[in-house]
Amino acid sequence: MKNYSLIILFIGILFTSCKEEPIGQTPIDQVAPGTVSNVKVENTAGGANILYLLPDDEDLLYVKAVYSLKPGRINEVKASVYSDTLKIRGFGDTDPRQISLYAVDRSGNESEQVQVTIEPLEPAVSSIGKTLRVVEDFGGVHVYWQNPTRSEISVVILKQDNNEEYVPIEVFYSTTENGDGAARGLDTLTGLFGIYVQDRWENQSEILYDTLTPLFEQQFDRLKFKEVTLPNDEPSAWGWVLSNVWDGIIGDQGFHTANGSGRWPQAFTIDLGVTGKISRIKEYQRQGEWIYKHGNIRSFEVWGAVTLDPSGNWNNWIKLMDCESVKPSGLPLGQFTGEDQAWAAAGEEFINSPENPEVRYIRINVTENWSGGDFFHFSELEVFGDNR
Repeated sequence: MKNYSLIILFIGILFTSCKEEPIGQTPIDQVAPGTVSNVKVENTAGGANILYLLPDDEDLLYVKAVYSLKPGRINEVKASVYSDTLKIRGFGDTDPRQISLYAVDRSGNESEQVQVTIEPLEPAVSSIGKTLRVVEDFGGVHVYWQNPTRSEISVVILKQDNNEEYVPIEVFYSTTENGDGAARGLDTLTGLFGIYVQDRWENQSEILYDTLTPLFEQQFDRLKFKEVTLPNDEPSAWGWVLSNVWDGIIGDQGFHTANGSGRWPQAFTIDLGVTGKISRIKEYQRQGEWIYKHGNIRSFEVWGAVTLDPSGNWNNWIKLMDCESVKPSGLPLGQFTGEDQAWAAAGEEFINSPENPEVRYIRINVTENWSGGDFFHFSELEVFGDNR
């Protein structure tokens, strides 16, 4: 009988220990909190800031706004009890919108609804779209836009295909104030193009259409490049010789000048091997941890000539471009974002005016590096244009 009692006790303990435990906050009560009060609206671009007074409830957890950005899609934004503001974002127009506010306590009880009307200001996707422009360029088309608020956007280039449908051929993701980008590798045939801006909520600007004819462009053959050493050119250092910048390898190597020389600015000269009109150059920074810092080039000039003056006298050269490296994020030295890394890895493009003359020799005069020192380094240089 004693053993039988022990078995019954063991089974009872087993069932007790296997009972499912509740997950999450145990409800404290079923009493809904009070509503928010003294609600004020500050309309913003594509949204609004909603300010309010919290109800006097000890177990208040958060306040939420419920609204719809798109038909059939419900959105929520929450703010803790340590805030008195809800930030509503993502509308693609300026139409009035109804926002429902609820106070929620730790038991999950919701207050009665408080409705407020917002009237969003012009969204960034629309204002940026109004600045879009597209022009014919060497090997393609070039788009420009202005984004003074540094909003997260994408700019899409469309081209009409053989089925008379517009399809994307290039997309640029950017937060840069003065943005630009190009679709390259196109035939020199007249085509129909479109461009528009899109934000992360999938709002789009109106599409800008244009008929454009890309100009002929090809990359200058880097195998024809040669180093030219003029009397006032800067020598290489650390074994990073000039020919590294046309070896086709982009990374933690290239051309490097000596630290602490006291000579500034510093120049180098390249024989392109053929005479042609330059459309653009692409300069690749020393990659990895060095992007946008140390000796990577921040600003430089590009000069050109058809015939070489061995004296190095700048009076016998024509300035083609003033170039400045731009860090998309604008963050301080030593800090960078994924966009900064992608921008540096893709190479920075610098556009030459088609009105400039043909050249065979180029001199690059480096006027500033990213650390403010008297030396520079970079990984690779590519030259494009018409050299037929």
